[in-house]
Amino acid sequence: MCVVWVGYVAYIEYLYLFGKTIYVPVAHVTAVIPKMKKSHITRSFSSHTAVTTLILTIAVVAASLLGSGCIGGNGDDDTSSLKLQVVGSTTVLPIATECARVFMENNPGDKVHPSGGGSSLGIKAVVDGIADIGTASRDLKDSELESCPDLVTHVIAKDGVAIVVHPSNPVSDLTLEQLQGIYSGKITNWLDVGGADAEIMVVSREEGSGTRDCFEASVLKPIKTEVTDYAITQNSNGQMRTTVAGNEHGIGFLSLGFVNSDIKAVKLGGIAATVENIRSGEYAISRTLLMITNGAPDADEQLFLDFVLSSEGQEIVEAVHFIPVLE
Repeated sequence: MCVVWVGYVAYIEYLYLFGKTIYVPVAHVTAVIPKMKKSHITRSFSSHTAVTTLILTIAVVAASLLGSGCIGGNGDDDTSSLKLQVVGSTTVLPIATECARVFMENNPGDKVHPSGGGSSLGIKAVVDGIADIGTASRDLKDSELESCPDLVTHVIAKDGVAIVVHPSNPVSDLTLEQLQGIYSGKITNWLDVGGADAEIMVVSREEGSGTRDCFEASVLKPIKTEVTDYAITQNSNGQMRTTVAGNEHGIGFLSLGFVNSDIKAVKLGGIAATVENIRSGEYAISRTLLMITNGAPDADEQLFLDFVLSSEGQEIVEAVHFIPVLE
């Protein structure tokens, strides 16, 4: 049996996942969950406030069980020698997904399950033991290191945060001061920055996003201000791109790896967001992309990290439009 539930169940909620309805006991439940990193993980939930954490746990475990045949599979015996949950940044997700795919092709039977949710979620998942490896598109915060000083970061790539507008927008260059004015709400019309006489639709990322953290650190924190309350919030790079591409008066920011012909990246202070300018440090908004472990990596975690940082893994980084750390 893959999961054993013990205890009195006051009521049931369900989660529709991977085409299966998974029933989630909510009140006063003890869940015995298969080994994901060290030993099996036992969690106790005694109130409805625990539902979010419980659903996240079930989702991660279900992804693992799907790969092993315990849920919705063909019932074959599980012969995999490695199982890893990799959770976090939507920016890092394309790297994690493609590296996992090639890694599993190279190592039949091994299972690596990447998922998104944001940098803060990835870090929390590692701290809580729900994930083996977290991913983040920002540095660890002091508060995160204080609560879990054993966290170890592994730099896997570099990235820039591009400022993007609709392709029809005549604006192709903004100064840092203009960008600060737009995102603080002081500049509200494209006419004020060389564009058409139209209201600017400001699009931002959610709290906890590593991309937002990088943007704010480079653009807004120097003037001690925050994103305007009138900004539309999107929860991923993909949603940000779709929103800006769908409104000719929109402006947003996203990972360089997500820039395509649906949107237009504008220069910042005359400097384009290119691989060369990010590597040289000339472009103002850049960052490192991280994988994170709780303590030194165990043998399985190290195997996957070694692959990501190998020449083959770094070729994947470049293929999905990010900047390798190995040149």
